[in-house]
Amino acid sequence: MATFTNQKPFVATKEHCEAPWLGNKKNFRCHLCGKKFKPGDIVRWVFTNNIIGAQGNPLVCKECDTSDIIEKWKAMRQEFNSEKWWWFRRGEET
Repeated sequence: MATFTNQKPFVATKEHCEAPWLGNKKNFRCHLCGKKFKPGDIVRWVFTNNIIGAQGNPLVCKECDTSDIIEKWKAMRQEFNSEKWWWFRRGEET
Protein backbone atom coordinates (compact mmCIF):
# COMPACT_ATOMS: atom_id res chain seq x y z
CA MET A 1 0.00 0.00 0.00
CA ALA A 2 1.38 3.40 -0.97
CA THR A 3 1.63 6.08 1.66
CA PHE A 4 1.96 9.85 1.38
CA THR A 5 4.72 9.84 4.02
CA ASN A 6 7.22 8.59 1.45
CA GLN A 7 7.46 12.29 0.42
CA LYS A 8 6.65 11.50 -3.20
CA PRO A 9 3.98 13.50 -5.06
CA PHE A 10 0.56 11.85 -5.09
CA VAL A 11 -2.78 12.53 -6.72
CA ALA A 12 -5.44 13.78 -4.34
CA THR A 13 -8.51 11.58 -4.21
CA LYS A 14 -12.05 12.29 -3.06
CA GLU A 15 -11.18 10.42 0.15
CA HIS A 16 -8.14 12.66 0.76
CA CYS A 17 -10.25 15.77 0.20
CA GLU A 18 -12.98 14.63 2.59
CA ALA A 19 -10.66 13.44 5.37
CA PRO A 20 -10.16 15.56 8.53
CA TRP A 21 -6.63 16.91 7.98
CA LEU A 22 -5.34 18.70 11.08
CA GLY A 23 -8.65 17.81 12.69
CA ASN A 24 -10.84 19.62 10.16
CA LYS A 25 -12.22 18.67 6.74
CA LYS A 26 -11.38 22.18 5.47
CA ASN A 27 -7.62 21.82 6.03
CA PHE A 28 -6.50 19.74 3.04
CA ARG A 29 -4.63 22.70 1.58
CA CYS A 30 -1.19 23.74 0.45
CA HIS A 31 0.55 25.02 3.56
CA LEU A 32 2.49 27.59 1.54
CA CYS A 33 -0.09 29.23 -0.75
CA GLY A 34 -3.36 28.04 0.82
CA LYS A 35 -4.74 26.34 -2.29
CA LYS A 36 -7.59 24.02 -1.29
CA PHE A 37 -6.87 20.66 -2.89
CA LYS A 38 -9.48 18.92 -4.98
CA PRO A 39 -9.50 15.42 -6.49
CA GLY A 40 -6.89 15.15 -9.23
CA ASP A 41 -4.50 17.75 -7.79
CA ILE A 42 -0.86 16.81 -7.26
CA VAL A 43 0.13 17.02 -3.57
CA ARG A 44 3.31 16.27 -1.67
CA TRP A 45 3.89 15.87 2.07
CA VAL A 46 7.30 17.17 3.14
CA PHE A 47 8.98 15.84 6.29
CA THR A 48 10.54 18.79 8.13
CA ASN A 49 10.28 17.81 11.78
CA ASN A 50 14.01 17.10 11.84
CA ILE A 51 14.90 20.68 10.82
CA ILE A 52 15.10 23.29 13.57
CA GLY A 53 12.70 26.12 12.76
CA ALA A 54 10.85 24.17 10.07
CA GLN A 55 8.83 21.71 12.11
CA GLY A 56 5.29 20.94 10.98
CA ASN A 57 5.57 18.70 7.89
CA PRO A 58 3.76 20.83 5.29
CA LEU A 59 1.59 19.62 2.44
CA VAL A 60 2.41 21.45 -0.78
CA CYS A 61 0.82 21.83 -4.19
CA LYS A 62 2.65 21.18 -7.45
CA GLU A 63 3.30 24.91 -7.96
CA CYS A 64 4.85 25.41 -4.50
CA ASP A 65 6.92 22.21 -4.61
CA THR A 66 10.21 23.91 -5.46
CA SER A 67 13.81 23.37 -4.41
CA ASP A 68 13.59 26.14 -1.78
CA ILE A 69 10.47 24.79 -0.05
CA ILE A 70 12.18 24.24 3.31
CA GLU A 71 13.55 27.80 3.38
CA LYS A 72 10.09 29.18 2.51
CA TRP A 73 8.48 27.03 5.22
CA LYS A 74 11.06 28.17 7.80
CA ALA A 75 10.46 31.82 6.89
CA MET A 76 6.67 31.40 7.23
CA ARG A 77 7.04 29.75 10.62
CA GLN A 78 9.48 32.43 11.78
CA GLU A 79 7.06 35.17 10.71
CA PHE A 80 4.16 33.45 12.50
CA ASN A 81 6.20 33.14 15.68
CA SER A 82 7.16 36.82 15.52
CA GLU A 83 5.30 39.58 17.34
CA LYS A 84 3.38 40.31 14.13
CA TRP A 85 0.87 37.52 14.86
CA TRP A 86 0.90 37.68 18.67
CA TRP A 87 -2.89 37.32 19.01
CA PHE A 88 -2.90 33.84 17.46
CA ARG A 89 -0.63 32.46 20.16
CA ARG A 90 -1.33 32.02 23.81
CA GLY A 91 0.64 34.55 25.80
CA GLU A 92 2.84 33.57 28.71
CA GLU A 93 1.43 34.21 32.14
CA THR A 94 3.19 36.99 34.01
